[in-house]
Amino acid sequence: MNILVEMRPDYEKILEKPERSFIAKTVIREKRPTLSDAWHYHPEIEICYTEKSRGGKLFVGNQVRHYEESDIVMLGSNLPHGFVTSYPCRQVVLQMNSDFLGSEFIEKPELKSIKQLFHSANRGLFFNGRTRNRAVKKIKDVIQSVGFGQLVNLLELLNMLANSPDATSICTKEYILDDNESSFDRMKVVYDHIMNNFKEEVVIREVSEKLSLSEPAFFAFIKKHTKKTFTQLINEYRVNHACKLLMSNDMTISQIAFDSGFNSLSYFNRKFKQVMNQTPHDFREAHLGIVEGE
Repeated sequence: MNILVEMRPDYEKILEKPERSFIAKTVIREKRPTLSDAWHYHPEIEICYTEKSRGGKLFVGNQVRHYEESDIVMLGSNLPHGFVTSYPCRQVVLQMNSDFLGSEFIEKPELKSIKQLFHSANRGLFFNGRTRNRAVKKIKDVIQSVGFGQLVNLLELLNMLANSPDATSICTKEYILDDNESSFDRMKVVYDHIMNNFKEEVVIREVSEKLSLSEPAFFAFIKKHTKKTFTQLINEYRVNHACKLLMSNDMTISQIAFDSGFNSLSYFNRKFKQVMNQTPHDFREAHLGIVEGE
């Protein structure tokens, strides 16, 4: 889902233990419901395996997507990201610098594919299929081992991911971190407003006043920083919310449309197809293998 997140991310300083060249840890959170609490970046490359969660939203660079239990993502150096959820979540996180074994080590010919993996991770990578199942086992080996054995398991994991046919890029292009704090802060206000109000009518005046902008100036600001209209941003966020509900199979398509902020089923169907290139019915059938009689 192509939604540009241009809020200012927080820099996270990762403290490495002197006896280890990389970080392997389990992170447990009761919840982290707001993007402002989660949006950050760091120089370290990160592999994140969601071990337990009822799902939430993953923001990466200029994209937002759902994440679920058993998902594995890889995030490049200084790529802004944030996991947002209102439910308890447990994740295994591996973090390392690209030269964590020395600057010359990564240049060895045998490490060519891993070096390319690190570069590809600058767009964020999502792993699915057989690779995910194999990688989950190897990540557990990493977290459960120590010393040399842990390092060997990490290298085997990186080699597995580097040669995976099941990797897809999350961002459409490499995300360039902009140091314009004013723009970051203003887009944070806009995005938080959408997140908090997408189920209702989003009043332009309310959000433009938060930025001390006239409505024409607000529209120009959004267009400049997202290459989209404000209506597009809202509809894409609403469709993203609808995708989550469609995969849960608990509600009818009509109920999902209204719960996602659309006041017309036909308009919902049209916008959903524009964003997802398929109808809500086909999306649900593809993910759940069912046919809904509506």
